[in-house]
Amino acid sequence: MYDLLMQLPMFQGVSIDQMTHILEVIPFDFRTYKVGEVILRGGDSCPGTIFLLSGRVCVETPVFNRRVRITQIFDTPYTFSIHHLFGAETRVHSTMTACSEKTGIMLLKKKDFLRILQENDVALVNTLNMLCTRAQKQHKAIDFSGESDPILKLASWMLAFTERAAKEVVIEAKESDWCDMMQLDKPSFWRCVASMEGQHILETENGRLKLLDRYGLKSLVSNKTAQKL
Repeated sequence: MYDLLMQLPMFQGVSIDQMTHILEVIPFDFRTYKVGEVILRGGDSCPGTIFLLSGRVCVETPVFNRRVRITQIFDTPYTFSIHHLFGAETRVHSTMTACSEKTGIMLLKKKDFLRILQENDVALVNTLNMLCTRAQKQHKAIDFSGESDPILKLASWMLAFTERAAKEVVIEAKESDWCDMMQLDKPSFWRCVASMEGQHILETENGRLKLLDRYGLKSLVSNKTAQKL
């Protein structure tokens, strides 16, 4: 248990003694789910921070007014819903479903989450780092939205709206919606896709884009950004 929890971003660097104290005084809620059972449904109020401790989950997120659907698979350990604990919008946008037998989670309610942050500086810094990294990542997508390079547009968008920890990533949208979102005509959009397919970064299947190589995608954005400097 200790080793698993200390792999989670929030608890990395926390000492064993500190982790023991947290487990002794904080009331964690442990739950188990079967394949296909919904752990958290999009539109629900955020119940707290969810830590995936066993099995794997499928997270489906609608974006662009629900015209695009991003499906990501995560293995243990993983942290979910931390970004919906605060702010004006505390409803979750994604639906999390168990996709393995005996998928186990640990739920930490908001007040107990805040107590840990107040009492443990390492957990506080880790949490702030997670929140800031996510904000900066999506800000970069906005920066590139006006770029004339269509490949840079698509690649930076995919990086911004998918997670590094995901084991599988599939993005589904109609051809017209992709073109509207990227502000591209159809030939330009499919030339972008073909270019990234040729580099084995993604593949297409029935109109879906499946990310194969996130590192390659990140390198593509870095190289194209460097060319503009």
